[in-house]
Amino acid sequence: MTFQQLQHFMEVYKAGSFSKAARALFVTTSSLSITISNLEKELGNPLFLRTQKGLVLTPMGQKVLEHAAHICEHHRQLS
Repeated sequence: MTFQQLQHFMEVYKAGSFSKAARALFVTTSSLSITISNLEKELGNPLFLRTQKGLVLTPMGQKVLEHAAHICEHHRQLS
């Protein structure tokens, strides 16, 4: 797991969609999807459920969100 994967995960969560997050991160939707897919494979669980109303966090996604938020905050403080 990389810091960049966590940042991208957080952005997808905030944006509510891969396409919006990709635009905010200045990456392609495809590369962002691959990044999140690789993170999900590494963790052995999906992080998002894709529904007609948008993305919903899975229980694992909720746990990752909590930890990622702390890690990103600590990173901001150290920078």
